[in-house]
Amino acid sequence: MTRLSFKNMLLVGLLAIEIIIFGMMYFFGNYGIKQLNLARSENDVLLQEVNELKNNVQKLEKQLQDWQDDSFYKEKIARERLHMSKSNEQIYHLS
Repeated sequence: MTRLSFKNMLLVGLLAIEIIIFGMMYFFGNYGIKQLNLARSENDVLLQEVNELKNNVQKLEKQLQDWQDDSFYKEKIARERLHMSKSNEQIYHLS
């Protein structure tokens, strides 16, 4: 067996330290695995919110379209929400 010279031992030690530092940066650094997983989960939450908002917009667009096109819908809203009636009608509230 040959003995490692001081220079070789120093190089092996520096290589080991470099590998440890690289590993720590790989897992815990600004662009490490931990941060990437956190960003992915945030992205998933935001995509879910976007989908919910898109669905809400579609419902509101349909409601607006119904309001513009359907006279029965206008009358229904006026009667139910605003408690309006035609001049020859009487409103009875049942509870």
